Amino acid sequence: MLLQIGLCKGVTSNEKSNGIIEHFLVVTAEQKDQFGQDVEVSIGLKVSKRQLDSGIENAYKPFIGKQVAVPVYAKAWKSKAGTSFGLDLWLSGDGLPVPVQRTQPVRAAS
Repeated sequence: MLLQIGLCKGVTSNEKSNGIIEHFLVVTAEQKDQFGQDVEVSIGLKVSKRQLDSGIENAYKPFIGKQVAVPVYAKAWKSKAGTSFGLDLWLSGDGLPVPVQRTQPVRAAS
């Protein structure tokens, strides 16, 4: 299972030029830029119609502004002309956040 961990910003939608409306769960995460500096990036995780209809937006409302671990899968695509390609990240399964347990380092016995 792949997990995207980041700060939850909520569910948003985007209307494409052909009239199709896409829905995304937006999380922000830190990554390094080309100079090795930490930068915050927004990541849009695609939400399926089934997940949207089952109330995924309400499931993430309590997590807005908090760190979440979201189950995802990657789906590759390429343009009809074959000149462009990429990966989209989709919410996996029911799309609900996965609890992540942080562990503390164990001290060596002295």
